[in-house]
Amino acid sequence: MFYSDRPINSNKEDQLGRSNFAKLLAKAIYNLNNKDTFTIALSGKWGSGKTSLVNMMLKELEENQKDINDNNKIIIIRFEPWNFYDANQLLSQFFIRLSSELRSKGDTNLAKVGDAVEKYAEAFDLAEMIPYVGKPLALIGKNCTKILGKRMKKGFDESDILKQKEFVINLLIKQNKRILIVIDDIDRLSNEQIRQVFQLIASVAKFPNMIYLLVFDKDIVIKALEKVQEGEGEDYLKKIIQMPIQIPDIPKEKLRQVFFNRLTSILNEFKDISFQQSRWQRLYMMCIDPFINNLRDINRLCNSIKFKLISIYSEIDFTDIVIISAIEIFLPQIYEWIKNNKSFLTGEFNVELLLWNRKSQKEMYDFYYSEIKTLLHQKNKEKIKTDKDKKDDIETVITCLSHLFPYFGQKIGRAYEVNDLNMFRKNNLIAHPEKFNRYFDLDLNNVGLRKAEINKAVYSLNQDELKNYLLDQDKKGISYEFLEEINAMRSEIPSERAKIIIDVLLETSTELDVITNKMIFSVSSSFYAKHMIIDLLDIIDPSERLSFLINKINNANIAILQTIATIINTIELGYGRLAANGIERAYKKVITLDELIKLEEIFILRLKAILNEYNLFDFRDWKMVCYLLENFDSDFASEYLSNALNEEKNIARYLEDSVVAWTGNDVEYEITENYKKYLTEDRIFHAINNLVESGDLFMLPEETQYKCVAFYIKVSGNYKYSKYIPKSDVIKLLKNIEEKRVIK
Repeated sequence: MFYSDRPINSNKEDQLGRSNFAKLLAKAIYNLNNKDTFTIALSGKWGSGKTSLVNMMLKELEENQKDINDNNKIIIIRFEPWNFYDANQLLSQFFIRLSSELRSKGDTNLAKVGDAVEKYAEAFDLAEMIPYVGKPLALIGKNCTKILGKRMKKGFDESDILKQKEFVINLLIKQNKRILIVIDDIDRLSNEQIRQVFQLIASVAKFPNMIYLLVFDKDIVIKALEKVQEGEGEDYLKKIIQMPIQIPDIPKEKLRQVFFNRLTSILNEFKDISFQQSRWQRLYMMCIDPFINNLRDINRLCNSIKFKLISIYSEIDFTDIVIISAIEIFLPQIYEWIKNNKSFLTGEFNVELLLWNRKSQKEMYDFYYSEIKTLLHQKNKEKIKTDKDKKDDIETVITCLSHLFPYFGQKIGRAYEVNDLNMFRKNNLIAHPEKFNRYFDLDLNNVGLRKAEINKAVYSLNQDELKNYLLDQDKKGISYEFLEEINAMRSEIPSERAKIIIDVLLETSTELDVITNKMIFSVSSSFYAKHMIIDLLDIIDPSERLSFLINKINNANIAILQTIATIINTIELGYGRLAANGIERAYKKVITLDELIKLEEIFILRLKAILNEYNLFDFRDWKMVCYLLENFDSDFASEYLSNALNEEKNIARYLEDSVVAWTGNDVEYEITENYKKYLTEDRIFHAINNLVESGDLFMLPEETQYKCVAFYIKVSGNYKYSKYIPKSDVIKLLKNIEEKRVIK
């Protein structure tokens, strides 16, 4: 259910504690004994609930008059002037309404007054009484045209007008009943119509026993009168209004109570939405409360929130959608600016951001202060504000953005929240670059991985199901994103589930092919999965980790063993071993050093057993396996490689470690001297020629072919004065070689 701006009709619906004020107003009106025209002004800001207050007051007035004599009852007539498009129609309809209502009360005396009102309306020329001289009759209301036509036949008689008005006055005095005329929404009228309403009350319809209750936004009416009247608008009002009443401001606590009740209802409706109570409490006062000033604000904001949640509630954070919706409604120019500044707010990499990061915090703050000041000025250029008010508005926006986007806060020196991307990802916060867009496009189809699916995969799927799910995500190109989602949830994953996820990653890491651009680097899902296993090992009880890893090694196939090789190497680096050159790191030590040494021994035993059946170069990531073999058992490694490199296909694969691909404007290859440990240039050159002749070169992986040809080009002397061989030249030569071989 969406929230309507429909005014309430009774005290029972009152949520803002206005019923006592309504009772007071009803009592004041009932006790008015003034026989002359009496005008009350009930004024309040847009959205302050003026009509609701009038409805409650009238209901109270009716209740108070239930048991009294009809002669003492106040007759209530409501007139809605904004239903009519011009001043003449407005005035004619006022008299029609007044005449009709008086006739309908079943009172003979009132019926006579109604007849007299109609004759009075006909008695004067509306075009004379109101400054519309020369206005074509076609533009005047239908009833006015009819009246004017009647009067033109009879001829105008100013004395007749006065007589008719006097007749109405005498009848009203004799019948002795008070008539309350409520004219609401005056501030909706045009400037000219506003003036006509007050002229009507001050002159044309100034009758005894008549109480006018005028309801409007005072600031709007004053400005309108100043544009069409000479002099000050407020002075003009003072001449007409005997009792000005300002609606008291709604206590902020009352508004908050209504707002929170509405939000609780919405949360109950969308139970699966991400919501952190502690975060709400931190952000509410800074980012939402400043915008809530009346019930209409609450209605508009809650309706916007509900509309958005219908489509995407499961993939966003509740606090964030409330904040961004508030900005959209109350500061639309800031909302548009946020949409267009994703990188600066979230830290998502682009070249422009790289340049901005060189600026100091003060430079960044001053720039954004100026940006926001300009945007707010565009909205508030018609509002009169002090310099302090303007500064406060800018600070409010900056503070809100700094809370909502911690990266932005850090850059401008306003760090209120920790810039924790894992936490942002886990909770689907707008501050995460990959979650940002969903808060604006609101399209569930654009969400590659949905929260329910991720939770099911992490907590419910068995090992085979999870393996198939991960491989499916890899085919869709989003396996890296899925792994990041798991890693963000790491602190909440139970130990037994962590073991299952590790098993799946061990089985699949060498099969994952997705390459993702992160900042200026490209990272593969395979690489991420291998390093993520160590983070997941940290969840398992320390006393179980070694036995868990030993079990995995003893039962490992080629694919699993090469993944375990990466894990062991990473732990070694943590202890300052191998390539770390004695420099320890403060992380990745998921097992003790003694346990690590034991694990090395078991790894080598299993590797040797596998190498009895398989070729080292059958490993997809043979280089890491070979590296550990050389470090843990150099004699065995030397003997094994010397024998294995008698085969020319193995030489081609081994050459991969000596040809490095560099990425710039184009991919270029550099030849290192790693190969010289076991091979000579002549031996490699000879092997490549034989592989070309046999056609076996073209059966090898594509990148292996490229590296062989790059080595061939370098050794042939074609790039004697250049360190790098462009990939484009490599591809061109490879194509020529293949064509010549086919022709033969």
